[in-house]
Amino acid sequence: MILTRALLLINVLLLQSYLIRFNLGPYPSNLQEVLIGFNALVFLYESIRQGGFKAALVNLKKRWITLGFIALTLISILAVPIINNLDFIRHLKFLFFAVVLTLIFLETFKTAKERNTGIRMMGIGALIFGLFSATYNLLGYNVALDFRLRGPLDSAVYLAFYITPFFIYFLINYFENLKEKWNILYAVLLGLLLIATRSMGAIGASLLIMLFYFFRRSDLKILKSKISKIVIAAIAIAVTFGIFYTKILPTIQTDYSSLDERGEIWLTSAELLKNPKTVIFGTGFGQFEANYIENVAEVLDREPLDYYVIQPHNIFLLFIFNYGILGLIFIVLLIYKTLKNLLTFKEPTFGIIICFSLLYFFIHGLIDTPIFKNDTLILFLLFLELGIANSLFWNKNKQPVQSK
Repeated sequence: MILTRALLLINVLLLQSYLIRFNLGPYPSNLQEVLIGFNALVFLYESIRQGGFKAALVNLKKRWITLGFIALTLISILAVPIINNLDFIRHLKFLFFAVVLTLIFLETFKTAKERNTGIRMMGIGALIFGLFSATYNLLGYNVALDFRLRGPLDSAVYLAFYITPFFIYFLINYFENLKEKWNILYAVLLGLLLIATRSMGAIGASLLIMLFYFFRRSDLKILKSKISKIVIAAIAIAVTFGIFYTKILPTIQTDYSSLDERGEIWLTSAELLKNPKTVIFGTGFGQFEANYIENVAEVLDREPLDYYVIQPHNIFLLFIFNYGILGLIFIVLLIYKTLKNLLTFKEPTFGIIICFSLLYFFIHGLIDTPIFKNDTLILFLLFLELGIANSLFWNKNKQPVQSK
């Protein structure tokens, strides 16, 4: 599986390769899809040749989260008419390639050490892309009106959603192993890039997660010093002030802040959920924007701040609109299992550290949900499988097995 491993490392390193777009005949595609497709073909060839394909099929029964996404999508397709075919196809492609790459990752990297290497490579890719994004904007390309770091992406939040899970991952790994200096270097650089995005949702969520981690690991020697406590308190105060000054205060003083826009989105969402059919089946897979455009002006009785809203800016709403009540139950179950792991662990294994990074999606997901995207859905699905569904890091007594 040498070629499969090499291609997989390239794929996780170049997760933003979807930005290189082209047509394959009449079919619009991108470099990420081509790389994942080629990786899948090589994986099939090598696994069949080496006799591992049958085992991979047997292992599918362990991938209940991935199968859950597939089942919910099929139910949605059968139950709800599609309004916007373009959005439907885009979402379907996001899910398909995320599922393919996740399954290849799980079947290729089978030990904790291998998977840690894969995630680290993915994190280094995020750092490289973040540095490229800073250079890209500094050279005058795709500069945001408010000068927030976003690189070639449409939004600074998109960049923050990509780099923050790895900021948390590297920072926790540093506290668990102070001798590994590369972790703190990666964390600091990613942290600076995160600050440059000025995504207060990402910054605030990171703070909450790290405070939770410090609470669970209060026995660490480095956390017992007065200097550490002062630094943590100062950062918490600075972040709280930043959130108030950049988000809450503009909402009080004006009628056009980002929180005002979210208020419109949530108000319209609440109106959509008054329809029992929407609660049961959702609005259709990838169909939120079409339904929002159709209803928002009537709900608000005026023109909204923005008609074109891709996602409902809340992870619970995201799943109920895409999948209905079953989707809501599904995401609540995933959050419950993540919190259960984080509240009961005795040692911070690889899988547990992944759960801390996974928690970021749920916390920031309360106000932003760019999850169904080329890159973010891969991260989300893979972290779910590694942190929750995978039994590799747990022994028969349900105690975590320390990964090396």
